[in-house]
Amino acid sequence: MNSEDVADVIVVGAGPVGSMAALLADRLGLSVVLVDASTEVYPKPRAIHFDADIMRIFQFAGLADELEPRVRATSGALHLGEDGEPIRDFRVVATEGDLGWKPHYMFYQPEVDRMLRRRAEDAPGIHTAFGWSCRSIAELDDHVVVELGNESGEVRIERARYVIAADGSTSTIRKSLGIELTDYGFDEPWIVIDADADSDELGPDYSIMYCDPQRPATYVPGPRAHRRWEFMVLPGEDSSTLAEPEVALSLIRQVTPWYDDGRLTISRAAVYRFHALVADRWRQGRILLAGDAAHQTPPFYGQGMCHGMRDVRNLAWKLRAVLRDGVPDELLDSYQVEREPHVRAIIEQSVANGRYICVLDVDEAKVRDARMRELMENPAPQAPKTWKDLIPGLSTGVLDETGSSPATGLLFPQPWVTASDGRHGRLDDIVGDGWVLITTAPYADREASGPPAFVVGADVIDDSGTLQAWLSAFDAESVLLRPDRYVFGVANDAEGTRALLDAREAALHGLMATRAE
Repeated sequence: MNSEDVADVIVVGAGPVGSMAALLADRLGLSVVLVDASTEVYPKPRAIHFDADIMRIFQFAGLADELEPRVRATSGALHLGEDGEPIRDFRVVATEGDLGWKPHYMFYQPEVDRMLRRRAEDAPGIHTAFGWSCRSIAELDDHVVVELGNESGEVRIERARYVIAADGSTSTIRKSLGIELTDYGFDEPWIVIDADADSDELGPDYSIMYCDPQRPATYVPGPRAHRRWEFMVLPGEDSSTLAEPEVALSLIRQVTPWYDDGRLTISRAAVYRFHALVADRWRQGRILLAGDAAHQTPPFYGQGMCHGMRDVRNLAWKLRAVLRDGVPDELLDSYQVEREPHVRAIIEQSVANGRYICVLDVDEAKVRDARMRELMENPAPQAPKTWKDLIPGLSTGVLDETGSSPATGLLFPQPWVTASDGRHGRLDDIVGDGWVLITTAPYADREASGPPAFVVGADVIDDSGTLQAWLSAFDAESVLLRPDRYVFGVANDAEGTRALLDAREAALHGLMATRAE
């Protein structure tokens, strides 16, 4: 871009979260500059898991059809105790659930990163600046000036209305703003071993957590022949010796003996310290933190990258509303208000999981196992749970504050539907990008400028009965969905629907907007 041009958004960091931020913004008609210091993706896998709601985000970005053949849909996880027997069973049937996708997916991050970057480079609304790093940021009255530099010593200037800092856990932008991190006090070294097996089918299709006080460990079946193991580094142990190929293979055989000699080729063995951290501020003026720049989650719940994807899904529609629809800038204050409680709740679950997994005292482990088995009513694989049973919804922010329905703040389901014009697809692909009213009764007197309404049974035919069942469960005639498909609110008659739409207008234009403290 010309140095005097002002883009809508500069995204700093082209990992999966930053690249997704750029693609979502482009999808919504915003102009983007995507910056990353590296000209190539990081060649080693880091994140490996995402959930159905993240595949739904890939779907919105137009990537799901390309991505689905590259990932493995898995059947959840099983936790084994000190004696090697189950103490917690999170296994599920790997079929499509409420959100239109299977519950769990494993992926190979370099492959997905390359796909995201390629799509960003091909997008007409995204200007990429790979090989350039952020040197400084200056915020002016109506835009931000970002100075970039490369290894040759060249300097260039980019300008945008807003900056999304997706530059990772060591974020230079976060540090330059003086934003502190709240530490949950979890800091554990683990060695992560990635390998390729000689068969795609070898081993179970679910993850196993070995809660063994001799050495806690994890096994993860990645896509195709990719497999991952994680082992706790014990107190006083030299972690460098664990990365030696023979030692790493010995550790692997101890927990997964079906991978005997000659069946694996190790591609990486590296020691990581698992942290639990949350930034005190996620917004400073026109600069917004996302992903690991805003929070870091231990891997015991498989939600690290998922957090970041949810961050940018939340941000994208709000930036679109501010930059194109005349909604006040204060709408962006709701970003941290909505996302932080969600992130903290999952981090706290992850830390709790980590603390019970990392028990090293045998007697304490036996007590833990007995307690867990008392809570585990049935160790057999269970049918997929509904979304609200697995991940918390939104509790505050851009929601209907005039109502009290437990549906408010939940992520709405996504069945396959048939439109009145004959199109057949998942709900999000049929109803469009923005706000949507789903109703069982025609609502003819709404303003033409309001969100489009889809009448169940007329505009959308749902043979599964999911939409009608959901509305009936919450005693609702209508549900108003935000662009990110969280439920703004519900109504049980025409008057309530009109009030719901009025509440939306009030919320978007600041009369009810919640501001970050």
